[in-house]
Amino acid sequence: MALQLGRAIGRGARRSLSISGIVALVLMICYQVLFLGSFNAVIVNRLPSEVQANGAGVGFALPLSTEVAAAVAVLALLFGIGIFLVTARLLSRDLSALSSLPGNLFTRRIGRAFLSATVISVVLGVVIPIGFAFLLVPGLFLAVSLQFALFAVAVEDTGVVEAFRRSWELASGNRWRLLALVVLFGVVGAIGGAVGSLLAFVSPAAGQLASLVINSTVVILMYGIIADSFVQLRGGSASPNRSLA
Repeated sequence: MALQLGRAIGRGARRSLSISGIVALVLMICYQVLFLGSFNAVIVNRLPSEVQANGAGVGFALPLSTEVAAAVAVLALLFGIGIFLVTARLLSRDLSALSSLPGNLFTRRIGRAFLSATVISVVLGVVIPIGFAFLLVPGLFLAVSLQFALFAVAVEDTGVVEAFRRSWELASGNRWRLLALVVLFGVVGAIGGAVGSLLAFVSPAAGQLASLVINSTVVILMYGIIADSFVQLRGGSASPNRSLA
C-alpha cells in the first residue's frame, strides 16, 4: 500500500491537536523538564563553587544534589519511554476517538510493552548513529525502516524482534516517502532549535526552556504524522488478530 504523504501530514496534525495530542504534549514537556533540569543540575554541581556563584551559564537546573539529580535523570528517561509508548497508543486510534482517554491505553500489558520499548530505544540509539557514522545513507535507511517499531509494540503488542520485522515490512515500498517525512522533521526541528538558540543569548535558562517546549511540540506533531502513516500502511498489511488500541 502506497503512503499518501499529504493525508499523513494533514491528519497527523489533526491527531496532534486533539485532546489526546495535547495530553501527550503536556506529558512530554513534564518529561523534558525533569530530564533537562536534573541533567543540568548534575553538571552545575560538579563545577567549582566560584563558577556556580557567578552563574555557570548551563541553563535551567533543578535545585537538587548531584546524587538525587542523577537518580531523577535516570527515572526521567524511563518515564520518557513510557510517554512515547502511551503517545503512540493515543495517537494511533481513529480520529473520532481522540477526544477520549481510555484508561486501558495507559495500563494494557504496560510492563511487557515498556520492556520491549526500552530495548527498542536502546537498539535504535546505538544502531542508527553507527549507520550515520559510517555513511549518511545507512543511517537514514535504518531510521526510515525502523521508525514504526515502537508503534508495533504499543499498538499491536509485539515483541522486540517482531516489532523490527513489522516496521521493516510496513516501510517496504514507501521508504522514499518516509524519507521525505524524516527530512521534514529535521528541518522543522532545526528551526525550533534556532529559535531556542537565539533566546539563549538573552538567558540560557529561558533559551533551554523555549527549546524544550518547541521540541516537545515538534515531537508530538511528528508522532501524529507517523501514527497516521502507521495506520495507513497497517490498513493494507495488518496481521490477523491485531487491532488498534
